[in-house]
Amino acid sequence: MTRRGATLFAAMCVIWGIPYLLIRVAVRELTPVTLVFGRTALAALILLPLALYRGELRGLARRWLPLLVFAVIEIAIPWLLLAHAETRLSSSLTGLLIAAVPLVGALVTTFTGDRERHGTQRWAGLLIGIAGVAAIVGLDVHGAGALPVGEIGVVAVCYAVGPIVLARWLADAPALGVVTASLLIATAIYAPFALVSLPDSVPGWKVGASQSNP
Repeated sequence: MTRRGATLFAAMCVIWGIPYLLIRVAVRELTPVTLVFGRTALAALILLPLALYRGELRGLARRWLPLLVFAVIEIAIPWLLLAHAETRLSSSLTGLLIAAVPLVGALVTTFTGDRERHGTQRWAGLLIGIAGVAAIVGLDVHGAGALPVGEIGVVAVCYAVGPIVLARWLADAPALGVVTASLLIATAIYAPFALVSLPDSVPGWKVGASQSNP
């Protein structure tokens, strides 16, 4: 491997693990619902002006059903389950389990027939990739009960199915508009639940900074 390739690989490893580490920090003081609401609301506020300026929200109202399905599958369900699971799982184990998304995606596309069937070499490559992530993040199984591990399993399935929904029903829609609308939908879903689960005191600066994770 070249020096440039090694540097990019190391950067990818760090970037991969940062969101799970920050979620783990945030759920120490915030409920999962409040955390998800904060993440979606902040992201929507950042993207909305740009989407409006570019006119990428026009025409999306006609596609409200696939947008709703995509928002629920790709954001609302997995983000909540991910935050709840990380109240018990380490960020390293969470990153490892999420690395199963390509494998789950391969299974889904194989059985739905959306893509060509995957050969032995591709399956072997996916399994080797997961083993590589395990070597990178380490295997910290502290708190790895059946419920949080199962929740991450559902997250992996949602992350695998979301792009299929996007490709099948929203492929020709503006990407920025779809993302912005999905974040707004997720924010609206969680707003009433977040209002009744606000913390009693202002969270520390570490939790506030963690809210802005990708």
